[in-house]
Amino acid sequence: MQTISKTPTPEKKLIRSQVFNVTTITFFGQFASYSIMSIFILFLTLPMARDGLGMTEKEAYEFMGVTQAIGYMMPIIGGYVIDKYLGIRRGITWGVCLVALAYLIIYIGSSNVHTLGTRAFIMAYALLPAINSLVASPTSALVSRIYKGDDAGSKSGMTFYYMAINVGSLIGIGLAPMLMDSPYGVMSVLALVVLGKSAAAINFIVKRNIYTNVIDDLDKQPMTIGRLIPVVSYIVVGYAIAYYSYLNPHVSTYLIGIGCTVGILAFCIRTMLLKGVDRTKQLIAAFLILVAIVFFVLYNQMATTMIMFTKNNTDFSLFGIILSPAQFQLINPLVILAIGSQLPKFYNRFVRFSIPYQFAVGVVLSGLSMLALWYGASTGYETGIASANYVGLSYLIVTIAELFVSAVGLSMIGLYCHPKMIAFAMGAWYLASSMSNLISGQLGKIVAIPQGGEDKIASIHAYGDYFYSMGWSGMIVGGALCVVMYMLHRSLAKKGITIA
Repeated sequence: MQTISKTPTPEKKLIRSQVFNVTTITFFGQFASYSIMSIFILFLTLPMARDGLGMTEKEAYEFMGVTQAIGYMMPIIGGYVIDKYLGIRRGITWGVCLVALAYLIIYIGSSNVHTLGTRAFIMAYALLPAINSLVASPTSALVSRIYKGDDAGSKSGMTFYYMAINVGSLIGIGLAPMLMDSPYGVMSVLALVVLGKSAAAINFIVKRNIYTNVIDDLDKQPMTIGRLIPVVSYIVVGYAIAYYSYLNPHVSTYLIGIGCTVGILAFCIRTMLLKGVDRTKQLIAAFLILVAIVFFVLYNQMATTMIMFTKNNTDFSLFGIILSPAQFQLINPLVILAIGSQLPKFYNRFVRFSIPYQFAVGVVLSGLSMLALWYGASTGYETGIASANYVGLSYLIVTIAELFVSAVGLSMIGLYCHPKMIAFAMGAWYLASSMSNLISGQLGKIVAIPQGGEDKIASIHAYGDYFYSMGWSGMIVGGALCVVMYMLHRSLAKKGITIA
């Protein structure tokens, strides 16, 4: 009887090695990123005497809005720089090394805020957007190249990739708040970030030769001065833009907002120039990109107002377990890991639950998450302290909403947009994300508590009113979208057009 060998072929061994390496650098990178981002709003508002930046809540919300907005804009240009001048492997190699170095400089800058002020931190932090853009998109693109021509394998590889993101974020969000509350404080979190980014860099550099079979000709060619100058110029100009924006967040909010608006409008105009089914489908994509702005404004509350509400006006108890305000974000990766893998089965069973419906329901759920916070706040109007269980419920609901919107956003671009406009469409998607962060930063200022404010009764009423307005806005917009999506599907069916 003939036996079938289960020994992996050399090709499969190489693929496994490549995917494991990408997964590892993604894990370390996301672990480090979420370590700092989970406590960022708290770090910004922490007094300088405790190694924070000493910002008011209003300043912190605006600063976060601008930094996140810049972070979403840069990958559009960074991807072009890699494709044009570096090559994907060289781009990631340079990126992971420069990111580790940048965080080391941030650590040094943060340790000198007592003598040099917040500018010491901002000068260092402004290095990140341009440098990060050399790593963010290329790592997922590398997975696609590894599995080129193997759709089933690509899905498996991307699953490991996204699991690495969520496991890394889970551990980072769990550790960072504990370290922040330890005797070593914020500087220990920043040290952890430096170690995480360094581990990602070392891991990729040591194994970079295993990607020889998936790199393009540009990557194989030696670097020339002619290609180096545009790369260095991009990093320098990107740094200058970020530095100015961070120093002047009030002005840059409007400048970036205008830029995002122009970019999204340009995409809409180019979409109108298409004809037939191509125009119809891409118009739907353009509409969903605008819907995404509404969703992400609500979603962004997780890392801003929800943390500050938890810190200022809750009992920190999640079903009897005492957590720090930032640790409530653990619910997000836990839920994604628990139910994210089951979504394909859900979609297969409910085939009519198309992407437009997913976006509409996502907005409804994100609005519902805000109403859960409003109700929780209302229960504490007399004492100024609400049960943190409502915060946990809100994180749960908004995470489910995220799975319906954020997880399919980029795939929607590929499914609905004309092949020759995919890159432009993805740029518009990132601009929408950037715009949502600017809006979130401005909205957060409404509920910002003045420095030194101790009136918990007044603050919990302010939070209640804020979450009530945000919640009903989301519910009304989401409900209207459900009606629009129903009418859209009926109209498309009459024209014989089907959409995923």
